[in-house]
Amino acid sequence: MKRIFVFFTIKPKRLVLLATVLLLNSCIDPVTPEYDYEDGLIFIEGFASSNAGASFVTINESITEFGIRGLNFIQGASVVVENVDNGQSINFIEIANTYVSPQEFMVVPGERWKLTVILPDGRVYESEPEPVLEPVPIEDVSIDYVKELEYREGLDKFIPGHKIIVSFDDPGEGENNYYWSYRSFENLNYCIRCYEGIYRNGKCIPYDLSNRQLRYFDYLCETECWRIRYSEEVNIFDDQFTNGKTISGLEVGKIPLYTNEEMVIEVQQFSLTPAAYKYYKVLKDIVDNSSGFNAPPPAALIGNLYNVNDADEFVLGRFTAAASSVANVFVERVYIDDPVLEGLQPPNISLEPTMNSPYPPPPTQLAPCEESRYRTAIEPAGWQ
Repeated sequence: MKRIFVFFTIKPKRLVLLATVLLLNSCIDPVTPEYDYEDGLIFIEGFASSNAGASFVTINESITEFGIRGLNFIQGASVVVENVDNGQSINFIEIANTYVSPQEFMVVPGERWKLTVILPDGRVYESEPEPVLEPVPIEDVSIDYVKELEYREGLDKFIPGHKIIVSFDDPGEGENNYYWSYRSFENLNYCIRCYEGIYRNGKCIPYDLSNRQLRYFDYLCETECWRIRYSEEVNIFDDQFTNGKTISGLEVGKIPLYTNEEMVIEVQQFSLTPAAYKYYKVLKDIVDNSSGFNAPPPAALIGNLYNVNDADEFVLGRFTAAASSVANVFVERVYIDDPVLEGLQPPNISLEPTMNSPYPPPPTQLAPCEESRYRTAIEPAGWQ
């Protein structure tokens, strides 16, 4: 699925439009835009969640390589979130092009948090303090399978999948803004593939495999392991016309049929501040109207971040701290016989031989399930 993000940043005396294509498979499509483009713009996206293991920060810089515009992940940054009321600081760790929190970190309603990012070149970015609101409980959730979930341009056809449907009682007092996300958990059999090498001492090491047809080896997960996927769209709702009413049968997410293995869906219903909702509304407008780069952008995607030492720089992205109500649903899919997008196992499995192995000892076929934003060895709630 292609997602196109269009960002504005304003510098003194001129307007610069940054357009970037992000594909879920990390490829970038070349385009010929009809507007000015600037390299070196910083885009920071951070989310501190009340769900353990779900908080993250990404830091990217706009680049042009071989005439193709894209984003480059910035490594080696210092990323810290701080509780501004009690001074508690949490350091995020860099794993697989994302800065993630310790597994046990969670925000709590009533707290206020801010983000501080220090880049390797010394530039310092901070967010305004972000309050964590009390979430609204999910009353009911269903995961409904449909044969035509959405149209995929790259495949030139409709793909099957599941819709996430929720019901909840909107509080009558005050303004309520909602944002939905999900995490899906599916069993993972193979934990690593080493290209032109073998797995030893916790990593892939180079080794000459030129005498093999398949120049890689796959290694089974040594423990149970789950692959984690995330929402591919922005789902928001405000209660301007439904204040105090029961909201029933609201679609808040789509889950493409990547595999037909059993899975757990963790549905997260966040309560946002008005400022956070406004930001995600702009982001949703961009994603939903991504028919082309030269379509008029709806607004500037500038949030609550700033450069501590350069007041003239407008920083793209946002840091959000939010609590959610959560519903975990186990989904059986053995009855589904529609074509899947990926499958459980990678194609063309190649296992390292254990008998009469020509490779350095010890013969290895297992690899650990390394914790990350996209993988866990911790059994998800609701797994059967």
